[in-house]
Amino acid sequence: MATQAKEDRCAGALPERTLSLSEAKITQFGTLQKLPALPLEAGEYVLTFDDGPSFKTTPKILAELHDACVHATFFMVGKQALQQPLIARLVKAMGHSIGTHTYSHIKLKDLPLGQATEEVKRGIKAVQWAVYGNRMTSIPLFRFPENAGTPDLLEVAARLDLIVASYDISPEDWRNHPPAETLKRLRQRLNANDRGVIVMHDIQTNTVPLVPMVIEELKSRNAKIVHLVE
Repeated sequence: MATQAKEDRCAGALPERTLSLSEAKITQFGTLQKLPALPLEAGEYVLTFDDGPSFKTTPKILAELHDACVHATFFMVGKQALQQPLIARLVKAMGHSIGTHTYSHIKLKDLPLGQATEEVKRGIKAVQWAVYGNRMTSIPLFRFPENAGTPDLLEVAARLDLIVASYDISPEDWRNHPPAETLKRLRQRLNANDRGVIVMHDIQTNTVPLVPMVIEELKSRNAKIVHLVE
């Protein structure tokens, strides 16, 4: 009965498939970090969100994704997750994937390498606790703040067995411009990229109304969502 209800609710939704990064043996991706592109077909896009969670905005974005019957990956800042563990757990409970984004969102390349390494590890531990409590579940997905990785930092990520997740398309919603303005930027970048990883930010107030606009734009292009699984 529940499956039938979901099928009825999701009729007309964007098609979606899952991509297991471990099965595909993917350890790095994202062309804006000059990393390999994900193995996506034309018209396939991955939705990702950075910098949360936030009790003001993340639940609203989760509601929009639920209504659209699509899944995303949330790269959480450790400090944010510790402050709002119920929101962090809600993200996972609603079927989305979890990544980490350091503890305090500091630009790692500005730190000594040892300090940068600890910032990454501390962020992972914080998100692990916020999402899973005392169950020490691995969270391999990691994204550099401001996409600012270096060869040395990429080596650190490899030693920590992390999957470095950059992106291909940014509408720069971090500027928190009016949604129509941000959507215009996204359209231009979608015109130049027929597939790829899209980054948005679930702490921005204007990203809440932007999300359904992005989904409608992807529908108009007959796109498919690819949900990354850990």
